[in-house]
Amino acid sequence: MTEKRIRPRLPATRCRSRLSWAGGLLLGLLLAGCGLLAPRPEAVLGPERAAVVGAFETMHRHQAHCRCCLDAAVAVTLKGLLGSGTVSGYLQAMSPSYLRFVGLNPLGQPLLLLVTDGERFQYLAVTESKEYIGSVRAETFVKYAPPGFQPREAYFWLTGRMPDGPLQVTEVTRADGSGCYWLMVNRGGQRHRLLFDREAGRILRHQLLDGGEGVEMDVVYEDPKAVGAAGCLLPARLSVTTDRHSGTLVVVLSDWREEVALSKHDFTFDRPPGFTEVVVP
Repeated sequence: MTEKRIRPRLPATRCRSRLSWAGGLLLGLLLAGCGLLAPRPEAVLGPERAAVVGAFETMHRHQAHCRCCLDAAVAVTLKGLLGSGTVSGYLQAMSPSYLRFVGLNPLGQPLLLLVTDGERFQYLAVTESKEYIGSVRAETFVKYAPPGFQPREAYFWLTGRMPDGPLQVTEVTRADGSGCYWLMVNRGGQRHRLLFDREAGRILRHQLLDGGEGVEMDVVYEDPKAVGAAGCLLPARLSVTTDRHSGTLVVVLSDWREEVALSKHDFTFDRPPGFTEVVVP
């Protein structure tokens, strides 16, 4: 018998009238061994380059056999100069863009509910008795995301994978003393710098570049876990920094459900009685 996790019900209580810091923290979400090394310009050429690119392309093709969903407990921490704050709860995600987060307060009671399909979002602030809805392109939502980040690809950022579709590796350099490689990858007009572990066949770090050499978003993936029948590796910890915000967003996943069957209908909800709808501009 498969164990069924019981999700807490969301009570309709009233309190404050502003979007809570926890909501901002989670909107930011929509957004290892070799992971802290900086890129070095030592080019990799010839047969070695061909072998590295071949291993990367094999990994990219193999991800089609990995399961499309995850369901796990999560702790999301925002670390800044003035301190840090953590929201714990449950996270469900489905390729390519679906996310559902239930945040709990320290007593284990529902604090917030955030869902998105990569185009629109719903955010339920329990203590405010309000439901915020809008487009992921709305100004209020976009200010939490780094420039260039595409919410419709959120699942791939969360799981340490590259989105499906054509990729072009334009440069391979050696990560000094690590046995890993930096790959410069062009995809749909965007440039990505990836720290790639050829032996493990996984991405350790993913940097989204701006028009020059600046880094708009930098994600480090750590603590890989083999999940699902295909044995695909998923990171249990990821750290996100951006050039738009100070501080680091750290996401830690645990208590993975092995049997996961989700559909797009799991990523929407009806507004509870007594809650007010607020359209986000």
